[in-house]
Amino acid sequence: MAKCKNRNFHGTWQIDCSYWRRNMNSVSLDSPAKINLMLSVHGPREDGFHALTSLVVALSFGDRLVVTRNQLEQDRLQCQDTAVPTGEGNLIIRAAAAFRAHVGKDVFFDFELDKRIPMGAGLGGGSSNAAVALTAMNQLLGLPLKRERLLILAASLGSDCPFFIDSVPTVMSGRGEVLEPLSTELASSLRGQRVLLFKPDFGVNTAWAYRQLIEASPTAYEPEALAHARLERFASTEAMEHLLMNSFEAPIGAKYLAIQCLLEELRERGIRCLMSGSGSCCFALPKDDSEMSTAQSICQNALGSGVFLIETSIR
Repeated sequence: MAKCKNRNFHGTWQIDCSYWRRNMNSVSLDSPAKINLMLSVHGPREDGFHALTSLVVALSFGDRLVVTRNQLEQDRLQCQDTAVPTGEGNLIIRAAAAFRAHVGKDVFFDFELDKRIPMGAGLGGGSSNAAVALTAMNQLLGLPLKRERLLILAASLGSDCPFFIDSVPTVMSGRGEVLEPLSTELASSLRGQRVLLFKPDFGVNTAWAYRQLIEASPTAYEPEALAHARLERFASTEAMEHLLMNSFEAPIGAKYLAIQCLLEELRERGIRCLMSGSGSCCFALPKDDSEMSTAQSICQNALGSGVFLIETSIR
């Protein structure tokens, strides 16, 4: 199976390109994390999902997935993180089965996942892995599925999965499957923004988080018109502070006070911050080196030296 050479100082991968020239049966792709600059949940739908409006961006930080065709009659997943399930419950394996059914060929794959995105964080790690697996398998078979079909296939795996087919700054609506990429100008205003990710030593189950919204309804839900007004203010000003809102933050913060208190302290210092997705990972958007240093110090003091703390940027 293909091996990547090493990481450079910033954690990005340096690939032995000569290997890929010799062996075109393998594809190695980034599997980025995401953050929600806005996540407005409007209420439950008849299909059991929730209606939402969200502005999602991919990060330079993420996992790495190597996909190789094998000659076996089964898919295999390897991961250096023993906490990651590698059986049929993993979204990568489910993506392989769905892909095989769509192309109508008995093709099987080996997947080697370098896992860096923490689980239960609200960073979309599993969804990203599944979507990137679809993209890699499609490349290995000579692109039998068009982009539109990949999006439909990704949506069948999970609400966040379609976003990771392109990973460009996007407004998501519906249950998350309706995607509207930002204009070139607005997307450019976001790219390169420094991001500090920080996560306490616990995760949040997504299903549980949605139950908290249901129990707190109707006050936990926001009218769709308010979300669109927030997006319009951002479009006219390019100021991210007009975006920052997460319907999950209040109910999750009520249960996990560490999140609520930490975000309040950062905001008191004038640092833009928010919880991503259904948590527990949060992010800060420092405006300069001084704010970055302050945010890092606050997070380390609040959560301890072993805190998950990563500086990255919007892709």
